[in-house]
Amino acid sequence: MRLSVYILGAFTAMVIILGSLFKLMHWAGADMMIVLGWSMAAILYVPLFSIYKYRKGKTA
Repeated sequence: MRLSVYILGAFTAMVIILGSLFKLMHWAGADMMIVLGWSMAAILYVPLFSIYKYRKGKTA
């Protein structure tokens, strides 16, 4: 689970950063990428990271 959480976090960050770059350059698709990145962070990454940290703390 640790690897999947880290990969998802890195992918989410890449989408947000790339969307911001597109926004700065005034390229098409910037709004969609930013919304998709923040949605992935809120819906997928934060809950999975919280579950990972909870399970890690419980076993220690």
